[in-house]
Amino acid sequence: MLRRRRASDDPLAQVDPAATSPRFAPAVAEALDVRRRYRDLLAAVRPGPIRDQLTLSGERLDDGVLAVWDTARRATETERTLAALDPERVTAEYKRSRRADDDPELESALGQRFASVQRLLNTLDDTDDRLRLLDARLGAAVAQAAEVALGTGGVDAAGALDAELAGVVDELATLRSALDELA
Repeated sequence: MLRRRRASDDPLAQVDPAATSPRFAPAVAEALDVRRRYRDLLAAVRPGPIRDQLTLSGERLDDGVLAVWDTARRATETERTLAALDPERVTAEYKRSRRADDDPELESALGQRFASVQRLLNTLDDTDDRLRLLDARLGAAVAQAAEVALGTGGVDAAGALDAELAGVVDELATLRSALDELA
C-alpha cells in the first residue's frame, strides 16, 4: 500500500540551493541559514507580545528567503541562456570584425549581439552583488530581532526590524523585475 506524503507546513520546504547554479547557490544557502538562526532565536523567546511581533516579522523574513530563492532561480535561467550564446565566441567574432574592417552592416550586427551579451553579463554580476548585500541585510535583521527579544533595542526596535525586512523584500522584488525584463 502506498502512502501519500503529507505536505509540509513549512512554506520554504521547496527552497533548495542545489536548484540554482553554483554561482547563486551560496546566496540561497545563506538566506536559509539566516532563517534557521531566526527560528532558533524565536524558539527561545517566551510567549507574549514580543514573541507575537517576532513571529510576524519571521513571516516577512520567510518572504525574503523565498524572494532570494526566486531571484537566484531566475538568474540561473539567465545564466543558462547566456551560456548558450557563448559569450567568448561572440566577443571574439566582434573583435575580429572590428580589426578586419569588415562590412559595416556585419560589424553593426555583431556589435549589437556583443552589446546584448555584455548587458546580460552585467546583469548577472549586478544580481550576484545585490544578492550578497541583501543576504547580509537579512542577517542583520536577525541581530535586530535579538535586540527586540532581549528588550535592548528600544521602543521602536520591532518596527525598525519589520521596516528593514520590508525594505529587503521590496529590493528583491525590484531585482527580480530586472531579471524578468530580460526575458
